Amino acid sequence: MKSIFFIKSAVFATLILSSVSSFAQKSGVFKTFSDYTSGKMEYGIDCATEKHKIKLNNFLGKDFITVVHEGKSYDLKKAETWGYQLCDEKVVRFQSNEHYPLADKGTLWIYTKEVIKGASHLAGVQSITTYYFSRSGGDGILELTLLTLKAAFPGNHKLHDAIDGQFKNDASLGEYDQFHKHYKINHFLESQGIK
Repeated sequence: MKSIFFIKSAVFATLILSSVSSFAQKSGVFKTFSDYTSGKMEYGIDCATEKHKIKLNNFLGKDFITVVHEGKSYDLKKAETWGYQLCDEKVVRFQSNEHYPLADKGTLWIYTKEVIKGASHLAGVQSITTYYFSRSGGDGILELTLLTLKAAFPGNHKLHDAIDGQFKNDASLGEYDQFHKHYKINHFLESQGIK
C-alpha cells in the first residue's frame, strides 16, 4: 500500500515540476553564439513574471535594436549582437544589420525572411519568403540554394548527387515536412547521416 502511495506521489510531483518548468520561459539578448549556447542572456527576463520589449527598428532602417528593460531603453548595435530569444522561444539572429528568424534547427540552421514585393494596382502587394541557412549558429548565414548547400559540404560528391536526385530546384529546399516537423532538407541530410 505504501509503495502505491509513493508511486502516485512521485507521478504527481513530476507533473507539477513539468508544468512549472513549462512556464519558466526566458527572453533576452545574446551578445555572442557562445552566450546563446551557455544560456547567458543580457536584459533577460522570466516571461511568467516580467515583461520587456525588443524592437528591431527595421522600418526605420536603423543599425540597432532597442530593448526596453525594467523601464529603461537600451540601443544595441545589430552588428555587435548575435541575436535574441522571445517569450515564445523564437530565436532571431543578426548578420551585419540584417535579422534572420530561426525556423528549424538540425543539420542546418534554417532561417526565413519575409520580403514585400510589388505595389502594382493589379497585382497588389505580396509577401515572398526567402530561405537562408548556416551549418551552425556560429557560422555565417547564406541564402539556401542548391549551389550554396553543396558548397557547404565540399568534396562530398556522393551527397551532392543525392541532393540533386531529391531536390529539383532551389524552391524545393524550403519545403516543410509536416509529418516529421522539420524542413525536408534537414530530414534528408539527417537520413544521409550528415550532422
